[in-house]
Amino acid sequence: MAGMSLIWWLWRATNLYAILLVAMVGTHLEVLQAVNGQAPAPSPCQGVVLTYNVSDIKMIYPYLSAGNPLQPYSFAATATITNEGYKTLSDWEMGIQFNHSEILVSASSAVLADGTSFPAPVGNGTILTGYPARTIKNAISTAGDPSQIQVQVSLVGTEFGSDGNTSYPLPLSINLTNSGYTCSNSSRTSVNSMRVCCAENATANVTLQTEEYQPLETGDITISYDVIMAYTANYWAQVTISNNDPIGRLDYWNLTWDWQEGEFINKLQGAQALSSDTDLCVYGPAEQQYSDGQPDLNSVVSCDKSPHIVDLPPAYYNTTLGEVPFCCRNGTLLPATIDPSQSKSVFKMNVYKLNPYLNVTQLDPPANFAINSGNQTGTYNCGQPQLVTPSQFADPSGLLHTTSALKSWQVTCNYTKTPATSPKKCCVSFSAYTNDSIIPCKTYACGAPATPPPTTCNATAPALLLPYGALTIPPDNRTAQLVAWADINHWSVPNPLPCESNCGVSINWHIVSNYTTGWSARMSVFDWSTTTYPNWFVAIDLGAAGAGFQSAYSFNATWVPQLNDTLILQGTKGYNDYLLGTQGVYGATNYSYGIQQSVFGFTTNPGISVDTGYGFPQQVWFNGEECSMPDYFPTSGAALHLVVPRTLGVFLLALFVFSLGLIL
Repeated sequence: MAGMSLIWWLWRATNLYAILLVAMVGTHLEVLQAVNGQAPAPSPCQGVVLTYNVSDIKMIYPYLSAGNPLQPYSFAATATITNEGYKTLSDWEMGIQFNHSEILVSASSAVLADGTSFPAPVGNGTILTGYPARTIKNAISTAGDPSQIQVQVSLVGTEFGSDGNTSYPLPLSINLTNSGYTCSNSSRTSVNSMRVCCAENATANVTLQTEEYQPLETGDITISYDVIMAYTANYWAQVTISNNDPIGRLDYWNLTWDWQEGEFINKLQGAQALSSDTDLCVYGPAEQQYSDGQPDLNSVVSCDKSPHIVDLPPAYYNTTLGEVPFCCRNGTLLPATIDPSQSKSVFKMNVYKLNPYLNVTQLDPPANFAINSGNQTGTYNCGQPQLVTPSQFADPSGLLHTTSALKSWQVTCNYTKTPATSPKKCCVSFSAYTNDSIIPCKTYACGAPATPPPTTCNATAPALLLPYGALTIPPDNRTAQLVAWADINHWSVPNPLPCESNCGVSINWHIVSNYTTGWSARMSVFDWSTTTYPNWFVAIDLGAAGAGFQSAYSFNATWVPQLNDTLILQGTKGYNDYLLGTQGVYGATNYSYGIQQSVFGFTTNPGISVDTGYGFPQQVWFNGEECSMPDYFPTSGAALHLVVPRTLGVFLLALFVFSLGLIL
């Protein structure tokens, strides 16, 4: 019995020792991990895991001193995105909050989501997205294949000022910017790496995808890149630029992108490249690939890594350089609300590839698309190409037969307006049958001229009221009329006189009549510049009064109720669709200026009072550009009325009529 007890105690002691040994070993491993700068293995993440690891950093020229905030260092890092969730991650985007004034020089298998080319300043943070592949599948649908559930991006760049220490400069944070995920706080896993888990917002069904097509997006401009024919070494692509902005317009569009795999343009139809740069082909990698002269590198269209493509003039439409439907319009894209057939441009190009991409199935679009317009003051911000369902094309002969692109991508671009303080390109004046004066365009409404005017003027004084006879006189020749009108009405005149508007285009909106059941207005568009505007148009936001629109007498008019009851006006083709520029010198017999006019009829809707400002536009655009608006509108007699919310109109009208002496 004593022997059995001894055996039991030995067995128990052995187990306790084993448990203690395991605990000691585990603790020892954690200590070793901490000593080596490694954290314990992270917990699983039901979503997407992002890691950032800095592998190298070294001081580079110019040498200043360690700790100097201007001392540059090169760095190499690896960003890893691993899908540990249920969903397939489409169009992945990884945000990196850099904080050492970094300049990113290159990124393998990725580009910047905002379309900026490398090298790019990213000191305030940036977003990476995949190129050419942008989809990361889930482990369940791929049997955990690392090549399909994980992406590694090798980053090389420059950062400034490491404060003299030898630690690896990590970003402030990393995160997944895709919707449908919630990211935890970024945590350091060692002195040179960090990690974050972005969990799926809800448990999802496993997604099994054979092709990762993205839904078509809407934007002010969309660009379709369709591969319509493919061969081992080259392919034909059709590029379509569509203007979807209901009041936006492009003139002289200029399209650029960055080739990512050494491609070059051999042939181009329906557009032209601004430069060929054939030396880049003749003396570069293309010569080694195509030394047999097929194609002839001396006659290719463009070897530029970032080609600039512009439209052709209409005269080339029926030539071998044209012959593409919707091409050759001098780069003009009208809104589809005016003419759908003139809202898009199309061109085709023959693209040659280099090794190791010589495969008929290796079809990748360029990246970093950018488009701008010669007539706009704002900018377009474009995303990266997204793989979409192949485009369908109708048979040009009119048959029911349709053809399909081999592969299609879509780029979405949105217009960013200039700040409200930026100079305009047009201005608006108000007048009415109830008042003898015209509320003029504002002083320097379109900014100060590059060359100061010959006579000194007051850049801050309000513009003087105009007599009707001065409306058709060029703004810089109205001085005598302004002074005489002020003298007749006993108004004080500042010295020096207010500067004129400096706008090439001005628009006068005049209330012609106002009856119980309806009212009418006349719009006059003046061109004081030497520029002629073909296919011009004006968009007017009349607010609640716009719903009463009935007719336009010499313009084509389209009422767009879904756009704040905006009225879009344009000339009739072949009659008044050209706004001619000014010719000759004022006072000379050959002097002329551009003007187009029309009268419009409206019904008076309940709650609408034309006399309290409802008859005047709230906003006006000329050729898609927002115009400078007056701060007042005319009322009966000599009173002026501040532009205010319409519900206050009647009250303030009575108040200003009572205080006529304010401006008399």
